[in-house]
Amino acid sequence: MDYLVSNCKLLDQMPIDKSSPEIQLLDEIQQFLQSAVHDLRAAQRRTAISAELLLQSASDQDRSELAAQMLQGMSKTEELLSGVTSYAVALAPSHYSIEVFPSNRAVRFALANLDRKIRETGAIVTVADLPEISGDRDRLAELFEHLIGNSLKFRGSDPPVIEIGATSVPEGWLFFVKDNGIGIPSKYLDRLFIPFRRLQGADIPGAGLGLAISRKIVEAHGGRIWIEAQDGSGVTLFFILPPADGD
Repeated sequence: MDYLVSNCKLLDQMPIDKSSPEIQLLDEIQQFLQSAVHDLRAAQRRTAISAELLLQSASDQDRSELAAQMLQGMSKTEELLSGVTSYAVALAPSHYSIEVFPSNRAVRFALANLDRKIRETGAIVTVADLPEISGDRDRLAELFEHLIGNSLKFRGSDPPVIEIGATSVPEGWLFFVKDNGIGIPSKYLDRLFIPFRRLQGADIPGAGLGLAISRKIVEAHGGRIWIEAQDGSGVTLFFILPPADGD
């Protein structure tokens, strides 16, 4: 990964138009890789420190605590690698398999993957009748999984209540995922789609890539995505997808 970052930096020395979409994409990839390397190294350092202390530890209690910290560090590394892989896949729309299918199918797949978390949190998820869309079924299921998963993760003191629906607009179909969670201060909304930006810190699980991946999936389908929220008043996440062929 360091090799890729170094090669991206060579762009600064090349006599090319840096305003072109291709160069902007490469610049975005460079920033993404630098952030990924930083977070992976941090997780690696935590694991290495725990391993060193474990070797020096004398008590069984210390060994157990340090072993737990090592497992946590390895889990974080795996989480980051999985997120980086998903982001890379989302960046390559040429590899998407486009078909026309009912979008309810993508939602059902996402809900199945989140079933345990839904039951643990006591969440109530309401899904309206959704339209047929044209897109990559797996990527759009992943999109819904990220959005619903965020509603489950950033819940308030009450059980999560999540509504999913869509309405026809001139651009195609306007989807929404609405929740009753902790909300987001409006001043932070522009930062949420940047990879590895985490408003809640390390206490909340995740790699900080869910919304960044979601944005790439929506944009690869020719759509756009945004958030409307208030602190303490829940979040509504909107995205527009073009109509299916023939609509």
